[in-house]
Amino acid sequence: MALRPVVVTGLGIICAAGRDPAEFWRRLTTGQGGLTPIEDEAFAVFTARHAGQVPDEWIDEQLPGSDTGHDRTARLALVAARQAIEQAGLTDGGPDPERFGIILGKCQATPDAAGRYQPMHRTGDVVAGRLGLRGPRILVSTACAAGGNAVGLAKDKILTGEADAVLAGGVDPLLFGTYAGFAGLQALSTGPCRPYSHSDGLNLGEGAAFLLLEPLDLALARGATPLAEVAGYGLSADAYHATAPDPTGRGGAGAMRRALADAGLTPGDVHYVSGHGTGTPANDAMEAKVMRVVFGDRAGQVPTSSIKSFLGHTLGAAGAVEAVASVLALRHGTAPPTIGFDDDAVTDAVTNTGLDFVPNRARTLPIDTVVSNNYAFGGNNVSLVLTRPRGPREHEELPRRDAVITGLGPVTGVGAGIAEVTEAVAEGRQEPGRPPSLEGRTYAPRSLWRHMNHLSRMAIAASRLAWEDAGLKLPRKALDDVGLVFATGAGSAESTSGFDESIALNPNKPAVLSFSNVVLNATGGAVCQTLGLRGPTTTICNGGASASIALDCALEMIRAGKAEVVMVVAADETAAPQSAAEAFVPYGAGSAGPVPGSAAVAFVVESAEHCAERGGRPYARVAGTAHASGEGAGPVRRSLALIGAGTPGLVIGAGTGLPEDGDEAAAVLGAAPGTLLTSSAALTGDCQAATGAMNIALGALAVRERIAPALTGLTTPLAGELASYVTKPDLSGPVGRALVLTAASGSVRGAVLLEAV
Repeated sequence: MALRPVVVTGLGIICAAGRDPAEFWRRLTTGQGGLTPIEDEAFAVFTARHAGQVPDEWIDEQLPGSDTGHDRTARLALVAARQAIEQAGLTDGGPDPERFGIILGKCQATPDAAGRYQPMHRTGDVVAGRLGLRGPRILVSTACAAGGNAVGLAKDKILTGEADAVLAGGVDPLLFGTYAGFAGLQALSTGPCRPYSHSDGLNLGEGAAFLLLEPLDLALARGATPLAEVAGYGLSADAYHATAPDPTGRGGAGAMRRALADAGLTPGDVHYVSGHGTGTPANDAMEAKVMRVVFGDRAGQVPTSSIKSFLGHTLGAAGAVEAVASVLALRHGTAPPTIGFDDDAVTDAVTNTGLDFVPNRARTLPIDTVVSNNYAFGGNNVSLVLTRPRGPREHEELPRRDAVITGLGPVTGVGAGIAEVTEAVAEGRQEPGRPPSLEGRTYAPRSLWRHMNHLSRMAIAASRLAWEDAGLKLPRKALDDVGLVFATGAGSAESTSGFDESIALNPNKPAVLSFSNVVLNATGGAVCQTLGLRGPTTTICNGGASASIALDCALEMIRAGKAEVVMVVAADETAAPQSAAEAFVPYGAGSAGPVPGSAAVAFVVESAEHCAERGGRPYARVAGTAHASGEGAGPVRRSLALIGAGTPGLVIGAGTGLPEDGDEAAAVLGAAPGTLLTSSAALTGDCQAATGAMNIALGALAVRERIAPALTGLTTPLAGELASYVTKPDLSGPVGRALVLTAASGSVRGAVLLEAV
C-alpha cells in the first residue's frame, strides 16, 4: 500500500517571465522570453550584461503597505507566498498555525541596508511572521538545487505528521557580487542564453516561487482542488568537484532514479522532463548524458526543455520556479519550449545528442508524469516527480524506525576527536573562543587539502573522526547510499570575506576559488568528495538550530528507507576569534555575553537494525525531536511539550551567555524539576550550528559515559538554584535520558531527546 498522497493546491511565482502563474504560463507557451540588458550602471564593468530582471512595480503592486518595508528578497518571497496561499483558498482560516510550515530554498545571503549579511534564515522568518506560520521552518541552501530540495523536504514533513500544510519554494535576487563571481568563472553568455543549442553560457535571473503542499485527504475535505501530486523526490551528491558537474552524469542519474523509486514509478512512466538547462557547456553535456543513462534507448522520445531560456538562472529559486512550470505542464498537457534555437541548432542537437529539447514552440501532448531536475555547485542534485492528481485512496503511515548515534567527531578549541574532548570535559577545561588546531594530521588527500578553506578542513576532519569512532567499514559501493546533511549558520567567513574583498578591488578579477566556496553547501560537497559519499545530501542553514533540524532530516531519510547511515556535520567559524571575558558563563547573572567561536562537529546516525547487524556500539537512541518557532520562552515550552515523556536526567541547553538564557532556564526547570542543566558554550563559545551539534554530541556522550560539561564559573544563575546546574563533570548516576536544546535567536528552537540503549 502507498504512503499518504501529498498534493499541490496553490502556486505562486514572480520572475522575469511573469508576475503571477497565469502570466508566467502564457509567456512560456507563447515563447515570450524575459531576458533583457541590465541598465544598472554598476554592471557596466562586465562584458556580459543580460539577465532575468523583475521590475520593481511588479513587486510593489502586489504587496500590502505593511509588507513594503522589507528588503527585496523578502518582498519577492512574500509576493509568491501570498499568491500560493490565495490560490489554495487559505487566506481566510486554514490549518492550525502550529502545523503550517515553510521550507525555503535560498542560495545567497542577503545584505541589509548597511551592506551586512543577514542570517540566511531571515527571509523565511519574515515570510512566516507576516503570514502567521508557526509550524516547521527550514532554510535549505543547496545552491541551485535548493528550491526543488525544499519541495521534497516539505513532503517529508507532511508524511511524518509534523505539518498539515507547508509552503515550499525558493527565492534569490540579482546581486552584484554573485554576478561578478559568475563573470569571473567566464560562465555568462553575452546575449540571451540558449541552453542545449549554443550552450555558450548562462544568464542570471531573480525571482521567487512557492508551492502549497498538503495531504490529499485534508485538501479534499476542505474542498480544495489538487493541481498535482508530489509523487517522489530524490537527492544525491556528485562527490566530484566544487563547481563542475560530474561529466558521467552519475550523480544526476542517481537523483532521478531515487525520485522514481520513491514515487513507485519507472523511467517508462515519464512523459516530460523539466531540465536544469543552464546553457553552460558542462551542464548541458552532463544533462544529455543523464537522459541517456536513465532512459536508455527511449531518451530521444522523452521531451525535455529548459525554461531558463526565458528567465535566466534564479539560483535558489530555480527548482521551485521549474516545479511551478511542471505543475502547469501537467494541468495543461503542454511541454514548454526551450527558446533560442535556430534551424542549424535544431539539426545539430538532434544529430549530436539524439534528444528532443522542444525547440522554440510549446507542444501539446499527453502528460501524466513530469520529472524536474536541478544540479548545483557543491555537487548537490535533486529530482522531483510530479504527477496528475488522483482520487482519494487507502494509504499507510510512514513506518517508524529506531535510529541511534554511533560515532562522534568534535573538532573544537579543547580538542579534536571524542577522546580529547572527553578528557577536556573530565578535567573541567574550557577554551571558549579558541580556534581548533588541525596540526599533525591531514584528513584528505594533499591535492585537495591544500586548496580547502578552514571551514571545509574542520568539517572533513570532524566527519572522518566520527566515521572512525563509529567503527564503520563499508565497501565502496555502499558509500553510494550513505547520506550527508550539512548544517551551518553562515558558511565560510574566510571565503566570503576573501571574495568580497576581491570584487571591491576589481569586480572583473574576483577570487574565483573563494567564490566557489561562498555557497553554503560547498563544505558539505567537500566532505562528500573526500569521503566518497554519494547518497541523499542536503544543507540546512537555520543558525544555531541548524544541527537539530539536520538531525531531523537524517531521521527522515532513515525512516523512509532512503539511507541506513547518515553523516550529520555542522560547522561555523568566526572571522575575529577572541578570548572569553572572565564574566562569561551561560545562564549566569551578569554574563559578559556570547564569545564567538569556531568548530565543526559530526555525528553518525544509523538505523538501529544496521548498527546491530554490524555489531556497532551506539552512544544513544534518538527518542524524539521537536522544533518550535518564535521569540521568548514560548518556543522553549512548546518544544519541551512536543517531546513530552517524563523528566530527563540531564538537559544540555542552548545558553550562550545572552540575557535570554534566563528564559530558557526558567522554562526548562519549570517543565522538568529535578533535572540538571548545562551548556556546551562554556567549553567552546558560541559556534552557531556547531554549538547545536556539540550539544547533541555531548548529550550522547553523557548517556553512555556519565559525563557532562560543568558550568564551573556559575555562581548566581539567572533562574533557579545553583543545585539545578551541572557544576562538576562527573555525574552522580546513570543518565537514562538526556534532553538537548538548540536555538536560532528569534527564529527556531529545537529539542532532541536521547535515551540509553
